[in-house]
Amino acid sequence: MLTRRTFTRAAAGAAALLAVPALRAQSERIVLAQSAPFTGPSAQLGIQFHQGAKLCFAQLNARGGVHRKPIELVRLDDGYEPDRCVENTRKLLADDPLALFGYIGTPTSVAALPVATAAKAPFFAPFTGAMALRQPFNRYAFHLRASYNDETELIVRQLTSRA
Repeated sequence: MLTRRTFTRAAAGAAALLAVPALRAQSERIVLAQSAPFTGPSAQLGIQFHQGAKLCFAQLNARGGVHRKPIELVRLDDGYEPDRCVENTRKLLADDPLALFGYIGTPTSVAALPVATAAKAPFFAPFTGAMALRQPFNRYAFHLRASYNDETELIVRQLTSRA
């Protein structure tokens, strides 16, 4: 059984999912699914995150993918609207992706996580530091970004050590 620690360790760094065995049966490719804002005032967050992930996966795929399977990142536009994000998440899960990946923002991620949890789908690398996604602990949520609490603590530590 794949544990949170194993999954996070394998996905750390730029080559997420390099050594992760398949959680779900996917024959020809490894599919990751993303709902993010690609239109509206927060569009650049979604666009830039998606482009960076696509670049990383393209480099990985050029080296043969993961266990000789290419990674494919599918996406839907949620416009940074929680209700649209939930609808997108249900649509994406219907295609049985390996994981939900790279959701952008607190309101959309908070809305989507219960849907992912109900489907027992990994919710990997949401772009938010909100504690609402960390407490209570959720075994399906895999955070790469530090929490806002951790970020603030380090900022204060840095500022007070400089004084």
